[in-house]
Amino acid sequence: MQIEFSGRSVAVTGGGSGIGAATARAFAALGARVGVLDLDEAGAEAVATEIGDAAMAIALDVADAEAVTQALDRLAEVQGGLDVLVSNAGILRAYTMDDMGPQDWARVLATNLSGPFHCLHAALPHLRASAQAGRGPAVINVASTTAKSISRHGGIDYTASKSGILGLTRHAAYELGPSGIRVVTVCPGPTLTSMVAAHNTEERLAATARMIPLGRWVQPEEIADVILFFASRHAAMCTGTCIEVDGGSLISNGVAHDDYLQRRGG
Repeated sequence: MQIEFSGRSVAVTGGGSGIGAATARAFAALGARVGVLDLDEAGAEAVATEIGDAAMAIALDVADAEAVTQALDRLAEVQGGLDVLVSNAGILRAYTMDDMGPQDWARVLATNLSGPFHCLHAALPHLRASAQAGRGPAVINVASTTAKSISRHGGIDYTASKSGILGLTRHAAYELGPSGIRVVTVCPGPTLTSMVAAHNTEERLAATARMIPLGRWVQPEEIADVILFFASRHAAMCTGTCIEVDGGSLISNGVAHDDYLQRRGG
């Protein structure tokens, strides 16, 4: 199965680090022109510079609907349209409901749920033009396995926002299907980004790995591989769906495999 994106235009939000950066690099390596959009302007610039002439960096807060429209219009003008939107930008904060104020809830939902809506809404004219040209446009929303469980590291606002992305994806896929625009969700599990590695000890990383049936953390590049598949012609009949990329962490239910076996005499 060969995947390539020569001549296609891609926008990746949250593209300045982690999963977004890995995704931007992967699209560019397969021939795409890539917009690297991130609130962290320096991070976006660094990734775009690493990629080279095929990339363009834009500073963007996805919670700002007007700024999103301006950014995607500019990107489409420079890159000759927009064929793939990857909504990956998100924030996470650790607190309980007792410690959470209305402004905390509003900020996380504005970024993690309203952000993907703003991006999709602003991209629609460009995606429709892509469909009319037979270029097979796709929108890939990046949620989290939290959407089907709860967040162990974030608050109730994070869990609600990621669950909301699943509903956003289903409804958008239904409305936009007749236009030839596909909308899907990728739900990463425990992913070993540089930020995660920097904020955890080796012992904590190893303890998490023991809870994952496949025995190790997911790498950002492995999330990117699934995003690229969904964006490709090989997923031409996939829309409104979700796939977990988590090494089986959802099915582990927080139980280490060794403990599971020990309870059964293994």
